[in-house]
Amino acid sequence: MIAVVVVVATTVTIAAVSVTDELPDGEAPVAVLDFEYERFGDGVAKNDAVTITHVSGDRLDRRRLEVRIGDDIVYNQTDDSESNNPVAIPGLRLEVDGDDFNDLNKPCRFKPEDCSPSDPPGDGDGADPSVRLQWEEDVTAGQQVTIQERNATRACDVMQAGEIIRVIYRGENFSAVIQRETVAPGAAE
Repeated sequence: MIAVVVVVATTVTIAAVSVTDELPDGEAPVAVLDFEYERFGDGVAKNDAVTITHVSGDRLDRRRLEVRIGDDIVYNQTDDSESNNPVAIPGLRLEVDGDDFNDLNKPCRFKPEDCSPSDPPGDGDGADPSVRLQWEEDVTAGQQVTIQERNATRACDVMQAGEIIRVIYRGENFSAVIQRETVAPGAAE
């Protein structure tokens, strides 16, 4: 009888927590993220890419997320990060180094007339069909964001193998690293 009461109490507690889907103040979400790297070590300096996938865990509020590669912020709460386009691209910081030239590629859906597959990616127009941006509202399991360097002379070389990527949650009065990853472990550039 005591075992049945414990099981029922545990079930009720779990059900009550999952109904609200909210985290208590001061508590960081817990999530498992996967990092997939492309084109590292191919001899082209500015065409590297990483796709980050939310695999499991808590729902993440996009407005509280920040992604840093080394010291560069490449994703945050911004709604308009492109240097020369009035179309808002939620989260992605396309202009990284402050010189009014986009350093990262954008997804094609924001400027489809300029988008065509190119080799290397984003060579001329800064848009590429392989850039995925599903982190526009709340981020849940299966959703992805691609951080892809723009292969253009003026673009900043944002990613280097061996640098650290940090996905950070910014709470009201605290910050917490959700996951930390070494960029392209084992890749030689």
